[in-house]
Amino acid sequence: MHPKHTQKRKQPREAGFTLLEILVVLTIMGFLIAMVAPRLAGISSTASGTVCDSNKNRAKTYMSSFYEKFNHYPNRVTNIVMTDGADVAAANAAAAGYQIPYCSNEDPDDGPEVLPFGHNNLYKFMIHRLSAEEAKELKGLGITTVLNLNDYASGAEGLDGAADVKGRQTSTDHNSGRVSNWADVAAITTKRPMREACSVEAGVGVAMCGCGIDQPGTGLTYCQAERGWAEEDIFARMIFGLGPESALVTSGIVNNAAHCPGSIQNADNFTFGEYYLILPRLEATVERLADSGVTYAPLWGSGCNLDHDHLSAGTLEAVSWPKKGPQPSKPYNITGNTSHFKVRTGLNLHEAMEPWDYDTNRQRYDEVWGIDLANSNHGLN
Repeated sequence: MHPKHTQKRKQPREAGFTLLEILVVLTIMGFLIAMVAPRLAGISSTASGTVCDSNKNRAKTYMSSFYEKFNHYPNRVTNIVMTDGADVAAANAAAAGYQIPYCSNEDPDDGPEVLPFGHNNLYKFMIHRLSAEEAKELKGLGITTVLNLNDYASGAEGLDGAADVKGRQTSTDHNSGRVSNWADVAAITTKRPMREACSVEAGVGVAMCGCGIDQPGTGLTYCQAERGWAEEDIFARMIFGLGPESALVTSGIVNNAAHCPGSIQNADNFTFGEYYLILPRLEATVERLADSGVTYAPLWGSGCNLDHDHLSAGTLEAVSWPKKGPQPSKPYNITGNTSHFKVRTGLNLHEAMEPWDYDTNRQRYDEVWGIDLANSNHGLN
């Protein structure tokens, strides 16, 4: 008997996509992504701003808690400078060179600088050398040691007196030499370690808003910009960073120092992301500014006529406007104020501030201030 033959059952063919169908689906998905991505980017930007505002509010709250608990400011804050010298931390700090690090030129293709472009415009960082009285007052406020940032970036390293590695000129061409700095960045001959601890002593350079005295007994240099200030009373106030080494963190008030989300998103443009501590205007600083022997020198340009009497007369005026809204025309008559902008009159920048009257970063720069430094017919140029 022949073996029984069984017919193998045919398996049903598995369904699949043709190459044409796959290409159609990918094309549709590409169109959808192109339409949705910009909106998602906007949501991401808004979320980043919200987180940043929350961080700023918390920073102010934590600072208040720290000051209430210890009755002084946190020590070991970040000194937003880069130094040039053999031994800056030693007693010869006055002989060292101090400069504000490069500020972003907002071009990610040529590598990151250090400070955000917008921050430099708002706070107008300038080098100010401490006098013995200022150093003593800072120590009384709890700041006995600062950490020099010493972030030299890629731009400052290449300066050779003609052009840096990014092709920017030095003092012969202010617009390209300083990038967005208020002063040219000179060649660094002797670099120091990043975050180097430096005792607060006379001659140490710190970052100050809008002006600075580079050496004791010399003239005051000011940025000579009337528009775009973070606050109307920010002139001649020292500004530091709240980094992870500061006593705000090491004391346990906060677990770690927050970094601005924008600095993470814009890492191709700049590297510094700490939040700021803006000290009150010191009595010793006011005494230096009001010293009749100190001359006021504009850094560049013309139009602002700054002097002792003008700063102390109480007639200085300021006007604010929304950052993205209409701004005063040039010149704008503050006294008339036909556009009903927010105005503050009677400013006296020769007045010291209360020891507790500190500030931190502003909220997303919703408004900017113009200060009537020229005081020409109560107008803002």
